[in-house]
Amino acid sequence: ANVRLFLIYGPDAGAVTERVRAVEKLAAGRDSASGNLIRLGSEDLAADPGRVSDEANAVSMFGGEPILAIRVADGRHNVMPALSPVLETPPDAAWVIVEAGDLKPSSPLRKGFEACRDAAAVPCYELDARDVGRMIRSMIKDAGLSIDDDAAEALSAGLGADRMASRNEIEKLILYAGTDNPVTLAHVSAAVGENLASRSDRIIDSALLGRSAQMDDDLTRLRNEGQSAGGLATQMLRHLMNMQGLRERVDKGTNPRQAVEGARPPVFFKRRAMVIEALNRWPADYLRRARLAAGEAIAASRRHPQLEFELISDALHRIALMARRLNRDARG
Repeated sequence: ANVRLFLIYGPDAGAVTERVRAVEKLAAGRDSASGNLIRLGSEDLAADPGRVSDEANAVSMFGGEPILAIRVADGRHNVMPALSPVLETPPDAAWVIVEAGDLKPSSPLRKGFEACRDAAAVPCYELDARDVGRMIRSMIKDAGLSIDDDAAEALSAGLGADRMASRNEIEKLILYAGTDNPVTLAHVSAAVGENLASRSDRIIDSALLGRSAQMDDDLTRLRNEGQSAGGLATQMLRHLMNMQGLRERVDKGTNPRQAVEGARPPVFFKRRAMVIEALNRWPADYLRRARLAAGEAIAASRRHPQLEFELISDALHRIALMARRLNRDARG
C-alpha cells in the first residue's frame, strides 16, 4: 500500500506500456477524485528538474491525488535531478509512474528506484518461443477452449516477441473462434494471419539490410491500417541499442552467430538470420549514427505529432541508405 513510485522498464515495449496503463488505472481507481493525470517526457524533466517534485506535492483545487506519467525515451536527458527528490522523500498523496526502455543494472534510474523502499522497479522482458507457447495455451484454456497442436504451432510461429501485441492477436483469435472447440489451423489462418509485431520486425530488418522496396510496402500497409509509427520508431531505437551491445561483443572477438544466439534479452528465433546478417554489415560507428537518426525522429515527432509518420519514415529511409552504402563498401 505504501508503493506509489513505479519504474516500469525493459526491452518488451508492449509489456512496458501495458503495465504502465494498468498502474495508471490502479492509481485512478484508488481515489474517486483522481483524474489529475499529468504526462511528461524526459525532455520536460531536463528543462525543468523541479517540476516533478512541485506537481507531486501540489494540492489540487479539485481534490484527488496527482498521477504523474513520465516517459523516458532515451539516455540523452539526465532525469535523475528531477526524480531524486521524490525518491528521497516520497510524496504523501501522489503517484509517479516512469516508463523506460531497457536499462542496465548500473543505470542511475534503475538503481534509484531499486534502492527506494517506497518504490517498485518492474522489468519487462521479451517473449521467447517457449513463452509464446505457454501464453497461447494459457489464454486459450482461460477462455474455456482447447487448441490443436498444429494450430498452436502455426500461431506461435506467426507471433512476435512483443507481449502486448501477441496477447492482442490471441484475444482476436479467441473472439473469432467463439464457441468452436477446439481452435483449429483454419481459425488461426482466418483470424490472425500476419500480425503487427512481425511486420514491424520486418520493417526494421529491411531498413538495416537496405531493402527499401520491402520496407516501403510494409510502411504503406501500416499507414493504411491507421497504425501509429511512434511504436515502430521506439522498437527501432530499442533494437539499435541491442545491436550496439552485440556489436561490442563481436568487436571483442565473439562470433556474430554466437553473439545473437546468446543475446539477453533473446533475439526471437525467426529474426536471428536477419540480425546476424545486419550485425555482419554494421560497424559500431554506423550503428551510433542510425541510433541518433531514430532518436531525433522520435523527438521531432513529439514536437510535431501531425508529421509523425513522415518523420519516422524519413529516418528509416536514411538508415536503409546507410545500409546500402555499407553493402557497396563491403563489395569493394
